[in-house]
Amino acid sequence: MDKEVKWLAKVAERHNEWIRIVNSFNEYDFAEDLVQEMYLTIYKYADEEKIIKNSVVSRGYIFFTLRSLYFQYYNSKRKISKVYLDNEKTTTEIQNIDEMDEQIAYNKICTLMDEHIENWRWYEKKLFLLYRDSGLSIRGIAAETGISWVSIYHTLKAAKTELKEKFGESYDDFKNDDYELI
Repeated sequence: MDKEVKWLAKVAERHNEWIRIVNSFNEYDFAEDLVQEMYLTIYKYADEEKIIKNSVVSRGYIFFTLRSLYFQYYNSKRKISKVYLDNEKTTTEIQNIDEMDEQIAYNKICTLMDEHIENWRWYEKKLFLLYRDSGLSIRGIAAETGISWVSIYHTLKAAKTELKEKFGESYDDFKNDDYELI
């Protein structure tokens, strides 16, 4: 098994969790399809380093990718469905160019945030990445690390506030489909 397939297999180990995430969007009929699409998307557009850090799959990265694909799925009604060639009717779906722009913009925001987090002090960076990537609650992290939950709470609160202040406008542009402003 080559290196690329190994990291994707590591992501797939948590397949049922990814299905539950899609179910949390109130999507049950096509949850499996969206998760499979997520595998294709991350294989095609993402780097292993962004998804797997310290041998742990980034739950946050997968969550945002699944959410993006979910919204693309429901916005796909804007696709052009009929194309006529040589007086014959042919049904072809033309992909909305915004889907590619959305994925590029999303990856750009994630990259900018990851670069910003790399400049944090060791404690804040490790604690935030553990919270973001492990799926553990604050109490779960406290139990695993022996750090008081109050310290974890205040550290994460400050980190989230900093990220919102720095990247809130870019995220608002992303939500408003103003990808060129990011």
